[in-house]
Amino acid sequence: MLMDPKPRIVVAEDDPNILQLLEHVLTVKGYEVTAAKDGEEALESVRRVKPPLLIADVMMPRRNGYQLVQELRKERIALKIILLTSKTDPADVRQGIAAGADVYIAKPFDVQEVLSHVGVLLAGRPS
Repeated sequence: MLMDPKPRIVVAEDDPNILQLLEHVLTVKGYEVTAAKDGEEALESVRRVKPPLLIADVMMPRRNGYQLVQELRKERIALKIILLTSKTDPADVRQGIAAGADVYIAKPFDVQEVLSHVGVLLAGRPS
């Protein structure tokens, strides 16, 4: 019986502590994680890895999360997107959703909430 390959997730976060936390938790839960430290690196990683899911910070150098999401949607790259951010004003949330994000999670975030969204977006994948 063939095992499904580990679902791939690109995580884009410029805060090394948050990036390390997400990378660790997702790996423990059975996901294959590609880490990116800024928006440009994230865009290159998504193009190369072709993951079903991207988790991205909004405020990153070289390309912010809104710009990243807009570019991915413009290129018609099919993937689910979770934006993580400390920008919690309703206008910021609307901007993230309008850019094409599927989920907008405010920092500080609960890791279990992130895992729940990951599981739902990947439709039955381990969470």
